[in-house]
Amino acid sequence: MKSIPSLAVIAFPGNNSETETARAAQNNGFEAEIIRWNEVDKIGSYDAYILPGGFSFEDRGRAGAIAAREPIFKALRAEGARGKVILGICNGAQMMVESGLIPVGSDPLPFALADNVRRDTSDHVLGTGYYNAWCAIKPERTDTAFSGNTDAVLTVPVAHGEGRFTTRSDRAQTALESGSHVAFRYSDENGETATSYPANPNGATAAVAMIVNIEGTVGAIMPHPERYPLECDGDQIFKAMHAWIIEGKSPSTVVIGDLSSQSLPEIKPFKTDSSAVALEKTLIITDNEGFSVSQAARDLMGKDFDLEKSFVYVFAGASEAELASTGLVANPNKETLVVFEPKPQQILVELFEDDPALHLADQLTEQLGKTVTVRRLKAWNFSDAIGTPEIESILKNGLICNPNSGSVFMAYPDFNA
Repeated sequence: MKSIPSLAVIAFPGNNSETETARAAQNNGFEAEIIRWNEVDKIGSYDAYILPGGFSFEDRGRAGAIAAREPIFKALRAEGARGKVILGICNGAQMMVESGLIPVGSDPLPFALADNVRRDTSDHVLGTGYYNAWCAIKPERTDTAFSGNTDAVLTVPVAHGEGRFTTRSDRAQTALESGSHVAFRYSDENGETATSYPANPNGATAAVAMIVNIEGTVGAIMPHPERYPLECDGDQIFKAMHAWIIEGKSPSTVVIGDLSSQSLPEIKPFKTDSSAVALEKTLIITDNEGFSVSQAARDLMGKDFDLEKSFVYVFAGASEAELASTGLVANPNKETLVVFEPKPQQILVELFEDDPALHLADQLTEQLGKTVTVRRLKAWNFSDAIGTPEIESILKNGLICNPNSGSVFMAYPDFNA
């Protein structure tokens, strides 16, 4: 191995941390270059790769979901299988989780990165959404390309809105709790594993701050080890990568997840109580998120079709007139709100833990003076694509719904993709 290993920082549209990531790599012994997500032909000529932070494709659909299904990931999976060191930081970690690069056993999508939720020791919700602060992380495994350089607690910043490692897989849950796929956990300054906010800044399962593959060569970290212009604790992660590569510690073959092997997710019939109010909210201005997800779906399916996005809200405890009077459900300057009429072409996705829906329920309850509950589902209308082999590939691929973050519904339970 050459004395100065080469490293590519891969910037996607919307990333904002590529410059400081390249600088941090250079400060710690790498020859670093920033390349673009569409320069696929350059993959293969570096010793290591980093996917930096930011908001690739504006986090449309789901943070990292669109970027992870770009053609460059086919090349990165091949590099990962050869033992190349690959690190995803923040938005890059979101891409890694969505890409199949960090499997648990044969499951290529064992984890999800859900919306932040900050809870106290009594499990009371203190806040949700984007959060920026300094945090402490401690090594769990010290035999990885990222944590093998130190056993000390590191102080690094976090800056994200969807950073909560979670899973619905029993096997992946065990992997997080046992530490078999964990490089760092959130902790207090003394190294005690975080049990609540603020030591655990986003509510991550088992206080996980960084996951790795079983071989320790591919990692996804939510805190930012690169966001400091001078020497800092985050340097230890880059130093560990450098030492790992120089010493040739990677195995020659690494197991990488295969998204095409995913099973079709369970598709549940969408039903509501007869007393509930179901309303559909649609944008009357340009829907940029729908456009971007539509493009990604067309690329995956290899055919053109019309894709429309809306939100379906199911309210219990209030009438349609009462809900409209609050002004909390829709903004008439940009959205329409009508009674929901199920369509056979719609796929509905409901998050397992939807804190914005809970927050809306609290607001409605307070304003109307009576208890109101809310379900919120993102609805995708695939037009004439429903029932085709192409739509089955979209559902298996996870573009519309990561199986660890939400459930898939259809109003017509006889759907058979």
